[in-house]
Amino acid sequence: MARETIVSNFSLKGREILSSYAAFTLEGVMTASVKRGKESFNIEERNGIAKGTSDGENEAIYIPNDKAIQSITKNIGPLLPKKVVIKSPKDILKACYEFDLLLVKKAGPNKKKWGGNATLAASTVFFQTLLKASGYKAWEVMASKDMKKFYFPNIGFNMVCGGEHVPGTKQDIQEMFFFSMKDKSIKDVFKTGVKFFKQFEKNLVRDGKPTGTAKERGFVFPVEDNFEGLRRIKECATQLELQDKDYAVGTDNAFSEIQKTAELRCEGKYDLHFSKGGIKTREEMVEFNWSVVSSSNNFVTMEDPGSEVDFETHRMMTEKYGDKVQIVIDDAAVTQMRFIIPFLAGKNRSQRCGNSILIKLNQAGTFTETRLASDIVLGFANFDEVSEYLKARGDLKYVMSELAKLNISSLQEALDNIKKGGFTAFFSHRSTEGSSEFLPYMPLMYGAVTNKLWFKAGAPNGERNLQNYNPLIRAEEEMREKKIKTYVAGFEGLPKEVKLSLFA
Repeated sequence: MARETIVSNFSLKGREILSSYAAFTLEGVMTASVKRGKESFNIEERNGIAKGTSDGENEAIYIPNDKAIQSITKNIGPLLPKKVVIKSPKDILKACYEFDLLLVKKAGPNKKKWGGNATLAASTVFFQTLLKASGYKAWEVMASKDMKKFYFPNIGFNMVCGGEHVPGTKQDIQEMFFFSMKDKSIKDVFKTGVKFFKQFEKNLVRDGKPTGTAKERGFVFPVEDNFEGLRRIKECATQLELQDKDYAVGTDNAFSEIQKTAELRCEGKYDLHFSKGGIKTREEMVEFNWSVVSSSNNFVTMEDPGSEVDFETHRMMTEKYGDKVQIVIDDAAVTQMRFIIPFLAGKNRSQRCGNSILIKLNQAGTFTETRLASDIVLGFANFDEVSEYLKARGDLKYVMSELAKLNISSLQEALDNIKKGGFTAFFSHRSTEGSSEFLPYMPLMYGAVTNKLWFKAGAPNGERNLQNYNPLIRAEEEMREKKIKTYVAGFEGLPKEVKLSLFA
Protein backbone atom coordinates (compact mmCIF):
# COMPACT_ATOMS: atom_id res chain seq x y z
CA MET A 1 0.00 0.00 0.00
CA ALA A 2 1.10 3.58 -0.66
CA ARG A 3 2.38 5.97 2.00
CA GLU A 4 0.63 9.11 3.18
CA THR A 5 0.12 11.49 0.28
CA ILE A 6 -0.73 15.18 0.29
CA VAL A 7 -2.30 16.54 -2.89
CA SER A 8 -2.71 20.29 -3.32
CA ASN A 9 -2.67 23.20 -5.78
CA PHE A 10 -5.46 21.71 -7.89
CA SER A 11 -6.28 23.37 -11.18
CA LEU A 12 -9.06 22.32 -13.52
CA LYS A 13 -10.10 23.13 -17.06
CA GLY A 14 -12.27 21.65 -19.78
CA ARG A 15 -11.58 21.22 -23.45
CA GLU A 16 -13.28 19.71 -26.48
CA ILE A 17 -12.10 16.43 -27.94
CA LEU A 18 -13.38 14.21 -30.72
CA SER A 19 -15.84 11.51 -29.73
CA SER A 20 -15.80 8.01 -31.23
CA TYR A 21 -19.38 8.72 -32.36
CA ALA A 22 -18.16 11.33 -34.87
CA ALA A 23 -18.93 14.30 -32.66
CA PHE A 24 -17.18 16.54 -30.18
CA THR A 25 -17.32 15.85 -26.48
CA LEU A 26 -15.71 17.18 -23.32
CA GLU A 27 -12.48 16.37 -21.53
CA GLY A 28 -11.62 17.40 -17.98
CA VAL A 29 -7.95 18.24 -17.38
CA MET A 30 -6.52 18.55 -13.86
CA THR A 31 -3.07 19.37 -12.53
CA ALA A 32 -1.95 19.07 -8.91
CA SER A 33 1.09 19.08 -6.66
CA VAL A 34 1.88 15.84 -4.85
CA LYS A 35 3.99 15.22 -1.76
CA ARG A 36 4.61 11.64 -0.67
CA GLY A 37 7.30 11.13 1.94
CA LYS A 38 10.39 12.96 0.67
CA GLU A 39 9.07 13.00 -2.88
CA SER A 40 7.46 16.09 -4.39
CA PHE A 41 6.17 16.22 -7.96
CA ASN A 42 3.41 17.56 -10.19
CA ILE A 43 0.91 15.47 -12.13
CA GLU A 44 -1.62 16.06 -14.90
CA GLU A 45 -4.61 13.83 -15.52
CA ARG A 46 -7.41 14.02 -18.07
CA ASN A 47 -10.65 12.19 -18.61
CA GLY A 48 -12.89 12.37 -21.65
CA ILE A 49 -16.59 11.68 -21.21
CA ALA A 50 -19.14 10.19 -23.58
CA LYS A 51 -21.09 12.54 -25.82
CA GLY A 52 -24.28 11.74 -23.93
CA THR A 53 -26.19 9.51 -26.32
CA SER A 54 -28.37 8.61 -23.34
CA ASP A 55 -29.63 12.05 -22.42
CA GLY A 56 -33.21 11.74 -21.21
CA GLU A 57 -34.73 14.28 -18.87
CA ASN A 58 -34.48 11.90 -15.91
CA GLU A 59 -30.69 11.67 -16.02
CA ALA A 60 -27.78 14.11 -15.98
CA ILE A 61 -28.48 16.74 -18.62
CA TYR A 62 -25.69 17.88 -20.91
CA ILE A 63 -25.32 21.50 -22.07
CA PRO A 64 -23.42 22.78 -25.14
CA ASN A 65 -19.70 22.12 -24.85
CA ASP A 66 -18.67 25.78 -24.88
CA LYS A 67 -21.01 26.53 -21.98
CA ALA A 68 -19.85 23.41 -20.13
CA ILE A 69 -16.21 24.50 -20.47
CA GLN A 70 -17.11 27.93 -19.08
CA SER A 71 -19.01 26.23 -16.26
CA ILE A 72 -15.95 24.17 -15.31
CA THR A 73 -13.82 27.30 -15.07
CA LYS A 74 -16.34 29.62 -13.45
CA ASN A 75 -18.45 27.33 -11.27
CA ILE A 76 -16.66 24.06 -10.58
CA GLY A 77 -12.97 24.91 -10.32
CA PRO A 78 -13.48 27.19 -7.30
CA LEU A 79 -15.05 24.29 -5.36
CA LEU A 80 -11.88 22.20 -5.40
CA PRO A 81 -10.34 21.64 -1.95
CA LYS A 82 -7.13 23.36 -0.92
CA LYS A 83 -5.54 20.01 -0.23
CA VAL A 84 -6.39 16.33 0.26
CA VAL A 85 -4.50 14.11 2.69
CA ILE A 86 -4.58 10.44 1.67
CA LYS A 87 -3.65 7.80 4.24
CA SER A 88 -5.89 5.07 2.83
CA PRO A 89 -8.15 4.61 -0.20
CA LYS A 90 -11.12 5.64 1.96
CA ASP A 91 -9.68 9.15 2.04
CA ILE A 92 -9.97 9.29 -1.76
CA LEU A 93 -13.63 8.27 -1.65
CA LYS A 94 -14.29 10.77 1.15
CA ALA A 95 -12.72 13.68 -0.77
CA CYS A 96 -14.72 12.77 -3.88
CA TYR A 97 -17.87 12.45 -1.79
CA GLU A 98 -17.47 15.98 -0.42
CA PHE A 99 -16.57 17.54 -3.78
CA ASP A 100 -19.39 15.77 -5.64
CA LEU A 101 -21.90 16.73 -2.95
CA LEU A 102 -21.15 20.38 -3.66
CA LEU A 103 -21.76 19.75 -7.35
CA VAL A 104 -25.08 18.06 -6.63
CA LYS A 105 -26.21 20.94 -4.41
CA LYS A 106 -25.24 23.70 -6.81
CA ALA A 107 -25.57 22.31 -10.36
CA GLY A 108 -29.38 22.27 -10.37
CA PRO A 109 -31.88 19.44 -10.98
CA ASN A 110 -30.11 16.71 -12.96
CA LYS A 111 -27.13 19.10 -13.36
CA LYS A 112 -29.08 21.21 -15.87
CA LYS A 113 -27.79 24.51 -14.50
CA TRP A 114 -24.08 23.70 -14.71
CA GLY A 115 -24.23 20.82 -17.19
CA GLY A 116 -23.98 17.11 -16.52
CA ASN A 117 -21.05 16.97 -18.92
CA ALA A 118 -19.23 19.63 -16.91
CA THR A 119 -19.86 17.94 -13.55
CA LEU A 120 -18.94 14.48 -14.85
CA ALA A 121 -15.72 15.63 -16.49
CA ALA A 122 -14.68 17.42 -13.29
CA SER A 123 -15.79 14.67 -10.90
CA THR A 124 -14.12 11.80 -12.72
CA VAL A 125 -10.83 13.57 -13.33
CA PHE A 126 -10.70 14.55 -9.63
CA PHE A 127 -11.02 10.91 -8.58
CA GLN A 128 -8.50 9.90 -11.23
CA THR A 129 -6.01 12.53 -10.03
CA LEU A 130 -6.26 11.45 -6.39
CA LEU A 131 -5.90 7.80 -7.34
CA LYS A 132 -2.76 8.43 -9.39
CA ALA A 133 -1.26 10.77 -6.81
CA SER A 134 -1.74 8.23 -4.01
CA GLY A 135 -0.16 5.33 -5.87
CA TYR A 136 -3.16 3.10 -5.18
CA LYS A 137 -4.71 0.97 -7.88
CA ALA A 138 -8.44 0.96 -8.57
CA TRP A 139 -8.72 -2.63 -7.35
CA GLU A 140 -7.30 -1.58 -3.96
CA VAL A 141 -9.91 1.11 -3.28
CA MET A 142 -12.39 -1.22 -1.53
CA ALA A 143 -10.01 -4.06 -0.73
CA SER A 144 -9.03 -5.14 2.76
CA LYS A 145 -5.35 -4.95 3.65
CA ASP A 146 -5.06 -8.72 3.47
CA MET A 147 -7.18 -9.32 0.36
CA LYS A 148 -6.71 -12.90 -0.79
CA LYS A 149 -9.12 -13.13 -3.74
CA PHE A 150 -10.66 -10.91 -6.38
CA TYR A 151 -13.57 -11.34 -8.81
CA PHE A 152 -13.54 -10.03 -12.35
CA PRO A 153 -16.92 -9.35 -13.97
CA ASN A 154 -18.60 -11.42 -16.65
CA ILE A 155 -17.95 -9.69 -19.97
CA GLY A 156 -20.78 -9.14 -22.45
CA PHE A 157 -19.34 -9.12 -25.97
CA ASN A 158 -21.70 -7.44 -28.42
CA MET A 159 -22.07 -9.77 -31.42
CA VAL A 160 -25.31 -8.89 -33.23
CA CYS A 161 -26.94 -5.47 -33.60
CA GLY A 162 -30.52 -4.65 -34.57
CA GLY A 163 -33.27 -2.17 -33.80
CA GLU A 164 -32.41 1.50 -34.21
CA HIS A 165 -28.76 0.61 -34.80
CA VAL A 166 -29.51 -1.08 -38.13
CA PRO A 167 -31.67 0.54 -40.84
CA GLY A 168 -33.94 -2.01 -42.49
CA THR A 169 -33.36 -4.74 -39.92
CA LYS A 170 -35.95 -7.39 -39.04
CA GLN A 171 -34.63 -7.61 -35.49
CA ASP A 172 -36.48 -5.63 -32.80
CA ILE A 173 -33.80 -6.45 -30.22
CA GLN A 174 -30.99 -3.90 -30.25
CA GLU A 175 -28.03 -6.01 -29.07
CA MET A 176 -27.18 -9.68 -28.57
CA PHE A 177 -24.28 -10.80 -26.39
CA PHE A 178 -21.88 -13.70 -26.00
CA PHE A 179 -20.36 -14.44 -22.58
CA SER A 180 -17.47 -16.83 -21.96
CA MET A 181 -18.34 -18.61 -18.71
CA LYS A 182 -15.69 -21.35 -18.60
CA ASP A 183 -12.53 -19.29 -18.34
CA LYS A 184 -10.90 -18.82 -14.95
CA SER A 185 -8.73 -15.89 -16.06
CA ILE A 186 -9.99 -12.57 -17.41
CA LYS A 187 -7.26 -12.69 -20.05
CA ASP A 188 -8.59 -16.06 -21.19
CA VAL A 189 -12.10 -14.57 -21.33
CA PHE A 190 -10.82 -12.05 -23.84
CA LYS A 191 -8.96 -14.74 -25.78
CA THR A 192 -12.21 -16.69 -26.09
CA GLY A 193 -14.09 -13.51 -27.04
CA VAL A 194 -11.61 -12.77 -29.82
CA LYS A 195 -11.84 -16.34 -31.18
CA PHE A 196 -15.61 -16.12 -31.09
CA PHE A 197 -15.71 -12.77 -32.88
CA LYS A 198 -13.42 -14.01 -35.65
CA GLN A 199 -15.39 -17.24 -36.10
CA PHE A 200 -18.63 -15.28 -36.27
CA GLU A 201 -17.10 -13.09 -38.98
CA LYS A 202 -15.98 -16.17 -40.94
CA ASN A 203 -19.52 -17.54 -40.84
CA LEU A 204 -20.92 -14.30 -42.22
CA VAL A 205 -18.39 -14.38 -45.07
CA ARG A 206 -19.30 -18.01 -45.70
CA ASP A 207 -22.96 -17.05 -46.08
CA GLY A 208 -22.33 -14.01 -48.25
CA LYS A 209 -23.36 -11.62 -45.48
CA PRO A 210 -21.76 -8.22 -44.82
CA THR A 211 -19.29 -8.02 -41.93
CA GLY A 212 -19.68 -4.38 -41.02
CA THR A 213 -20.18 -3.37 -37.40
CA ALA A 214 -22.35 -0.84 -35.59
CA LYS A 215 -21.54 1.65 -32.81
CA GLU A 216 -20.67 -1.01 -30.24
CA ARG A 217 -18.79 -3.00 -32.92
CA GLY A 218 -21.33 -5.81 -33.00
CA PHE A 219 -22.05 -7.16 -36.50
CA VAL A 220 -24.69 -5.62 -38.75
CA PHE A 221 -26.21 -7.96 -41.34
CA PRO A 222 -29.65 -8.86 -42.74
CA VAL A 223 -31.51 -11.23 -40.43
CA GLU A 224 -34.59 -13.34 -41.05
CA ASP A 225 -36.19 -12.67 -37.68
CA ASN A 226 -35.58 -11.84 -34.02
CA PHE A 227 -33.90 -15.19 -33.40
CA GLU A 228 -31.35 -15.51 -36.20
CA GLY A 229 -28.64 -13.71 -34.24
CA LEU A 230 -29.09 -16.07 -31.29
CA ARG A 231 -29.02 -19.08 -33.62
CA ARG A 232 -25.76 -17.85 -35.12
CA ILE A 233 -24.22 -17.36 -31.70
CA LYS A 234 -25.11 -20.95 -30.84
CA GLU A 235 -23.69 -22.19 -34.16
CA CYS A 236 -20.44 -20.36 -33.53
CA ALA A 237 -20.17 -21.82 -30.02
CA THR A 238 -20.66 -25.32 -31.41
CA GLN A 239 -17.92 -24.75 -33.98
CA LEU A 240 -15.55 -23.72 -31.18
CA GLU A 241 -16.56 -26.86 -29.23
CA LEU A 242 -18.10 -24.87 -26.39
CA GLN A 243 -20.64 -26.75 -24.30
CA ASP A 244 -23.74 -25.01 -22.95
CA LYS A 245 -22.07 -24.58 -19.54
CA ASP A 246 -19.03 -22.98 -21.17
CA TYR A 247 -20.79 -19.90 -22.49
CA ALA A 248 -23.95 -17.84 -22.15
CA VAL A 249 -26.07 -15.48 -24.22
CA GLY A 250 -28.10 -12.38 -23.46
CA THR A 251 -29.75 -9.33 -24.99
CA ASP A 252 -30.21 -5.61 -24.58
CA ASN A 253 -33.73 -5.25 -25.94
CA ALA A 254 -33.81 -1.42 -25.72
CA PHE A 255 -37.60 -1.62 -26.04
CA SER A 256 -38.11 2.11 -25.59
CA GLU A 257 -37.48 2.10 -29.33
CA ILE A 258 -40.67 0.15 -30.04
CA GLN A 259 -42.91 2.24 -27.77
CA LYS A 260 -42.19 5.71 -29.06
CA THR A 261 -45.61 7.21 -29.74
CA ALA A 262 -47.79 8.80 -27.08
CA GLU A 263 -50.62 6.43 -28.02
CA LEU A 264 -48.52 3.31 -27.50
CA ARG A 265 -47.23 4.61 -24.18
CA CYS A 266 -50.69 5.53 -22.98
CA GLU A 267 -52.07 2.10 -23.83
CA GLY A 268 -49.01 0.19 -22.60
CA LYS A 269 -48.51 -1.40 -26.01
CA TYR A 270 -45.51 -2.07 -28.25
CA ASP A 271 -45.02 -2.07 -32.02
CA LEU A 272 -42.63 -4.77 -33.22
CA HIS A 273 -42.21 -2.75 -36.41
CA PHE A 274 -38.69 -3.90 -37.23
CA SER A 275 -39.74 -7.55 -37.51
CA LYS A 276 -43.26 -6.60 -38.64
CA GLY A 277 -44.55 -8.54 -35.64
CA GLY A 278 -47.41 -6.13 -35.05
CA ILE A 279 -48.81 -4.44 -31.96
CA LYS A 280 -48.37 -6.27 -28.65
CA THR A 281 -49.91 -5.75 -25.22
CA ARG A 282 -47.80 -5.81 -22.07
CA GLU A 283 -48.80 -9.41 -21.44
CA GLU A 284 -47.84 -10.38 -24.99
CA MET A 285 -44.49 -8.58 -24.69
CA VAL A 286 -43.68 -10.46 -21.49
CA GLU A 287 -44.35 -13.72 -23.31
CA PHE A 288 -42.31 -12.57 -26.31
CA ASN A 289 -39.45 -11.80 -23.93
CA TRP A 290 -39.79 -15.26 -22.44
CA SER A 291 -39.68 -16.86 -25.88
CA VAL A 292 -36.30 -15.16 -26.37
CA VAL A 293 -35.02 -16.24 -22.95
CA SER A 294 -36.23 -19.83 -23.34
CA SER A 295 -34.65 -20.17 -26.81
CA SER A 296 -31.40 -21.18 -25.03
CA ASN A 297 -30.99 -22.90 -21.69
CA ASN A 298 -27.87 -20.78 -21.10
CA PHE A 299 -29.64 -17.47 -21.72
CA VAL A 300 -28.60 -15.42 -18.65
CA THR A 301 -29.46 -11.75 -19.01
CA MET A 302 -32.09 -9.51 -20.62
CA GLU A 303 -31.84 -5.72 -20.44
CA ASP A 304 -34.77 -3.33 -20.90
CA PRO A 305 -37.62 -5.83 -21.40
CA GLY A 306 -39.94 -2.81 -21.45
CA SER A 307 -39.70 0.88 -22.29
CA GLU A 308 -38.24 3.59 -20.09
CA VAL A 309 -41.69 4.78 -18.96
CA ASP A 310 -43.34 1.38 -18.66
CA PHE A 311 -42.46 0.20 -15.17
CA GLU A 312 -45.37 -2.22 -15.19
CA THR A 313 -43.93 -4.38 -17.97
CA HIS A 314 -40.64 -4.56 -16.07
CA ARG A 315 -42.55 -5.57 -12.94
CA MET A 316 -44.62 -8.20 -14.76
CA MET A 317 -41.51 -9.68 -16.35
CA THR A 318 -39.78 -9.82 -12.97
CA GLU A 319 -42.75 -11.35 -11.18
CA LYS A 320 -43.15 -14.12 -13.74
CA TYR A 321 -39.57 -14.85 -14.80
CA GLY A 322 -37.26 -13.04 -12.37
CA ASP A 323 -36.17 -16.35 -10.85
CA LYS A 324 -35.11 -17.67 -14.25
CA VAL A 325 -33.12 -14.82 -15.83
CA GLN A 326 -31.23 -11.67 -14.90
CA ILE A 327 -33.47 -8.71 -15.72
CA VAL A 328 -31.39 -5.55 -16.10
CA ILE A 329 -32.99 -2.13 -15.73
CA ASP A 330 -31.34 0.64 -17.75
CA ASP A 331 -33.58 3.21 -19.45
CA ALA A 332 -36.15 3.16 -16.63
CA ALA A 333 -33.56 3.56 -13.84
CA VAL A 334 -30.87 5.66 -15.61
CA THR A 335 -28.39 5.12 -12.73
CA GLN A 336 -30.49 7.34 -10.47
CA MET A 337 -30.87 6.37 -6.82
CA ARG A 338 -34.40 7.78 -6.72
CA PHE A 339 -35.53 5.07 -9.17
CA ILE A 340 -33.20 2.23 -8.20
CA ILE A 341 -34.34 2.13 -4.57
CA PRO A 342 -38.11 1.70 -5.13
CA PHE A 343 -37.51 -0.57 -8.16
CA LEU A 344 -35.58 -3.11 -6.06
CA ALA A 345 -36.80 -2.61 -2.50
CA GLY A 346 -39.98 -4.68 -2.60
CA LYS A 347 -40.08 -7.59 -0.16
CA ASN A 348 -41.57 -9.84 -2.83
CA ARG A 349 -40.45 -10.35 -6.42
CA SER A 350 -43.90 -9.29 -7.64
CA GLN A 351 -43.15 -5.77 -6.33
CA ARG A 352 -39.82 -5.35 -8.12
CA CYS A 353 -38.99 -4.09 -11.59
CA GLY A 354 -35.88 -6.21 -12.11
CA ASN A 355 -33.00 -7.88 -10.29
CA SER A 356 -30.04 -6.01 -11.79
CA ILE A 357 -29.20 -2.40 -12.61
CA LEU A 358 -27.17 -1.08 -15.52
CA ILE A 359 -24.60 1.42 -14.23
CA LYS A 360 -23.51 4.34 -16.42
CA LEU A 361 -21.41 7.27 -15.21
CA ASN A 362 -22.86 9.60 -17.84
CA GLN A 363 -26.39 9.06 -16.55
CA ALA A 364 -25.52 9.88 -12.94
CA GLY A 365 -23.31 12.88 -13.71
CA THR A 366 -20.76 12.40 -10.91
CA PHE A 367 -18.46 9.63 -9.76
CA THR A 368 -19.92 9.49 -6.24
CA GLU A 369 -23.54 9.23 -7.36
CA THR A 370 -22.45 6.34 -9.61
CA ARG A 371 -20.66 4.72 -6.69
CA LEU A 372 -23.65 5.13 -4.38
CA ALA A 373 -25.99 3.67 -7.00
CA SER A 374 -23.65 0.66 -7.27
CA ASP A 375 -23.41 0.38 -3.47
CA ILE A 376 -27.20 0.29 -3.19
CA VAL A 377 -27.63 -2.44 -5.80
CA LEU A 378 -24.85 -4.60 -4.38
CA GLY A 379 -25.93 -4.25 -0.76
CA PHE A 380 -23.08 -2.06 0.52
CA ALA A 381 -25.02 1.19 0.88
CA ASN A 382 -24.29 3.50 3.78
CA PHE A 383 -27.57 4.98 5.03
CA ASP A 384 -26.11 8.38 5.90
CA GLU A 385 -24.41 8.81 2.53
CA VAL A 386 -27.44 7.77 0.51
CA SER A 387 -29.76 9.90 2.61
CA GLU A 388 -27.56 12.98 2.34
CA TYR A 389 -27.34 12.75 -1.45
CA LEU A 390 -31.07 12.14 -1.84
CA LYS A 391 -31.74 15.23 0.28
CA ALA A 392 -29.22 17.29 -1.68
CA ARG A 393 -30.92 16.31 -4.92
CA GLY A 394 -34.40 16.95 -3.53
CA ASP A 395 -35.31 13.30 -4.16
CA LEU A 396 -35.91 11.94 -0.66
CA LYS A 397 -39.60 12.90 -0.52
CA TYR A 398 -40.28 11.17 -3.86
CA VAL A 399 -38.39 8.04 -2.81
CA MET A 400 -40.31 7.78 0.46
CA SER A 401 -43.64 8.22 -1.30
CA GLU A 402 -42.76 5.39 -3.70
CA LEU A 403 -41.62 3.17 -0.84
CA ALA A 404 -44.90 3.80 0.98
CA LYS A 405 -46.70 2.21 -1.96
CA LEU A 406 -44.66 -0.92 -1.20
CA ASN A 407 -45.53 -0.74 2.52
CA ILE A 408 -41.93 0.14 3.33
CA SER A 409 -41.75 2.70 6.12
CA SER A 410 -38.10 3.77 6.09
CA LEU A 411 -35.12 4.22 3.81
CA GLN A 412 -33.09 1.86 5.98
CA GLU A 413 -35.70 -0.87 5.54
CA ALA A 414 -35.52 -0.38 1.78
CA LEU A 415 -31.73 -0.63 1.74
CA ASP A 416 -31.89 -3.74 3.92
CA ASN A 417 -34.41 -5.37 1.57
CA ILE A 418 -32.17 -4.67 -1.41
CA LYS A 419 -29.17 -6.14 0.40
CA LYS A 420 -31.12 -9.33 1.11
CA GLY A 421 -32.10 -9.58 -2.57
CA GLY A 422 -28.58 -10.39 -3.77
CA PHE A 423 -28.88 -8.26 -6.91
CA THR A 424 -26.21 -7.47 -9.51
CA ALA A 425 -24.54 -4.45 -11.07
CA PHE A 426 -23.96 -4.40 -14.82
CA PHE A 427 -21.38 -1.72 -15.67
CA SER A 428 -21.74 -0.26 -19.13
CA HIS A 429 -20.06 1.75 -21.85
CA ARG A 430 -21.06 5.29 -22.88
CA SER A 431 -19.26 6.53 -19.83
CA THR A 432 -15.81 7.49 -21.04
CA GLU A 433 -14.25 8.77 -24.23
CA GLY A 434 -11.01 9.78 -25.93
CA SER A 435 -7.95 8.11 -24.38
CA SER A 436 -9.74 7.57 -21.06
CA GLU A 437 -9.54 4.28 -19.19
CA PHE A 438 -11.83 5.44 -16.38
CA LEU A 439 -14.76 3.09 -16.90
CA PRO A 440 -12.94 -0.12 -15.81
CA TYR A 441 -12.31 1.52 -12.43
CA MET A 442 -15.91 0.68 -11.49
CA PRO A 443 -15.82 -3.14 -11.75
CA LEU A 444 -12.22 -3.12 -10.51
CA MET A 445 -13.29 -1.35 -7.33
CA TYR A 446 -16.07 -3.82 -6.55
CA GLY A 447 -14.27 -7.03 -7.52
CA ALA A 448 -12.59 -7.03 -4.12
CA VAL A 449 -15.92 -7.37 -2.29
CA THR A 450 -18.42 -9.20 -4.55
CA ASN A 451 -18.83 -11.49 -7.54
CA LYS A 452 -22.22 -10.04 -8.57
CA LEU A 453 -20.58 -8.12 -11.41
CA TRP A 454 -21.15 -7.78 -15.14
CA PHE A 455 -19.46 -5.49 -17.66
CA LYS A 456 -20.00 -4.55 -21.28
CA ALA A 457 -18.06 -2.19 -23.49
CA GLY A 458 -18.88 -3.64 -26.91
CA ALA A 459 -17.26 -6.31 -29.04
CA PRO A 460 -13.57 -7.20 -28.53
CA ASN A 461 -12.45 -4.79 -31.24
CA GLY A 462 -12.29 -1.04 -31.78
CA GLU A 463 -9.97 1.26 -29.80
CA ARG A 464 -12.69 2.70 -27.54
CA ASN A 465 -13.78 -0.78 -26.52
CA LEU A 466 -10.27 -2.07 -25.92
CA GLN A 467 -9.29 0.84 -23.69
CA ASN A 468 -12.10 -0.36 -21.43
CA TYR A 469 -11.00 -4.01 -21.57
CA ASN A 470 -7.18 -3.92 -21.52
CA PRO A 471 -6.99 -2.38 -18.01
CA LEU A 472 -8.66 -5.51 -16.67
CA ILE A 473 -5.91 -7.68 -18.13
CA ARG A 474 -3.21 -5.46 -16.64
CA ALA A 475 -4.94 -5.48 -13.25
CA GLU A 476 -5.08 -9.28 -13.27
CA GLU A 477 -1.35 -9.46 -13.94
CA GLU A 478 -0.66 -7.04 -11.07
CA MET A 479 -2.77 -9.01 -8.64
CA ARG A 480 -1.32 -12.37 -9.57
CA GLU A 481 2.18 -10.97 -9.08
CA LYS A 482 1.06 -10.14 -5.53
CA LYS A 483 -0.22 -13.71 -5.08
CA ILE A 484 -3.87 -12.60 -5.01
CA LYS A 485 -6.13 -15.29 -6.44
CA THR A 486 -8.31 -13.95 -9.23
CA TYR A 487 -11.58 -15.39 -10.49
CA VAL A 488 -14.20 -14.56 -13.09
CA ALA A 489 -17.74 -14.22 -11.74
CA GLY A 490 -19.24 -16.93 -13.96
CA PHE A 491 -22.75 -18.24 -13.36
CA GLU A 492 -22.37 -17.52 -9.63
CA GLY A 493 -22.44 -13.85 -10.60
CA LEU A 494 -26.15 -14.05 -11.35
CA PRO A 495 -28.69 -12.55 -8.93
CA LYS A 496 -29.32 -14.77 -5.91
CA GLU A 497 -32.87 -15.60 -6.95
CA VAL A 498 -31.97 -16.76 -10.47
CA LYS A 499 -31.79 -20.53 -11.01
CA LEU A 500 -31.04 -21.54 -14.60
CA SER A 501 -32.63 -24.62 -16.12
CA LEU A 502 -29.11 -25.43 -17.32
CA PHE A 503 -28.27 -26.56 -13.80
CA ALA A 504 -31.61 -28.17 -12.93
